[in-house]
Order: sequence, then structure tokens, then C-alpha cells
Amino acid sequence: MTAPQPPHPADPAPAEAPAEPRLLRIWASAELAVASFFLVVIFGAVLWQVISRYVPSLNWPGVGELANYSLIVLTFIMVGYLIGKNGHITIQVIDYLVRGRAFTVVRAVSALCVAAICALLVWEAYALMLAYPYRRTAALEIPVWLLYLVPLVGFASGTVRALVNILTAARPESRFDAAEAK
Repeated sequence: MTAPQPPHPADPAPAEAPAEPRLLRIWASAELAVASFFLVVIFGAVLWQVISRYVPSLNWPGVGELANYSLIVLTFIMVGYLIGKNGHITIQVIDYLVRGRAFTVVRAVSALCVAAICALLVWEAYALMLAYPYRRTAALEIPVWLLYLVPLVGFASGTVRALVNILTAARPESRFDAAEAK
């Protein structure tokens, strides 16, 4: 294994990523708040399931369903946030092999692909909402169309963030920072 190479003297110093527009920062805060809430719900529901194994009178069939659907909400609501903060899966090798205008083109094309995929998933979530308007979940009686609304919102957010990434492909990209979630 080789030691990391120092930056090449001809390479410009890494620039600071510009701040996002206020509306996107507010939307990101809302996504984080919803995700944090459902993370706490998952923790509480799993804890309830563990305790109910030892105290049978606390057994409630809906708690498992609540934990499962909370995980689904947590997963899909963070799609846009992670795309906007470059926290999604990327191939970092491209960062080191491609430079200059070619790197901007690669970033724009990849953001275009992400936007197209997210837009198609929004359409599919909408179609599923229309396909099952009266179906409900087994234990909690949550309308299934409401559950399909979550991926619709998450992928719509991802589409918007990917479109913003296309427009800002030439700028330094913002990096995911876990400390921001505090």
C-alpha cells in the first residue's frame, strides 16, 4: 500500500463550495427533522417489541408494522438530502482521473441521469398511489396511497436536487457532513 500523494503543484487549491439557496437549506432541515423523528420512532418501536417479549400484556401487533414503515419513510425521505449533499453512492475514482471541463461534463451528465431516474420513480410512485386508493395496511390501517406518497416526495426532492446539481456542475461540490445534522 502506498502513501497518499501530495497535491500536484499545478492543481488549484480546492475551493469552498458556495452556500445553497435558503429554500433548499430549509427543505434539507425539514428532511433531517422528519428522518430524525422516524429514527426515534424506530428505536421506540423496536424497544417496545423487546419489552413485550417479557411483558406479554404490552404486546401490540401494530408496533412491528410501525417500525417497518418508519424505516421506509426514513429511507425515502433522505433521498433528496443525500443527492444534494453528495452523500449518495459515487465513484470517487472519476474525481482523480478526470479534470477541468471534462469533470464538469461528467458531473452534469451523472446529475442528469440521477434526475431522470428520480423523475421516473416519482411517476411510478404516483401510479401506485392511483392503483391502490382504498387499500390499507393490516395492523395500523394506514392508507397504502399515503405510504406511496413518501417515495413520491423523496424522489421529487431528489429530482430537484439533481437538477440543481446540473446547473451547478462547474462549482465545487458540497460534501456530506454528519456534523451538520446536529
